[in-house]
Amino acid sequence: MSLKKLSEPEAVELVISILKETGKPLTTREIEEKTRKLMVSCPDKTPVFLNRLRLKGIIEGRLSAERRGWIWWIKREG
Repeated sequence: MSLKKLSEPEAVELVISILKETGKPLTTREIEEKTRKLMVSCPDKTPVFLNRLRLKGIIEGRLSAERRGWIWWIKREG
C-alpha cells in the first residue's frame, strides 16, 4: 500500500486542519502518524515541509526538550 503524495496546497490544508482539530501542539512524529493513517504524505519529508511552513509564517514551531523534538501549532488569531 503506497501513500498518496499530496500537492503543496493540499498538504498545507491538511496540516492546518490536523493542528486545529487537536487544539494543542503536536510533535513531528504525531503529525506523521496522523497523515499516514489517512494514507497520504507531504510533498517533502514531513520535518522539511513543516519547517518550510514555519518559515512562511503559516504555523509555529520550536524545539521542545520535554517532548524530545520539534512541536508545531497554529498561531493564535488576534
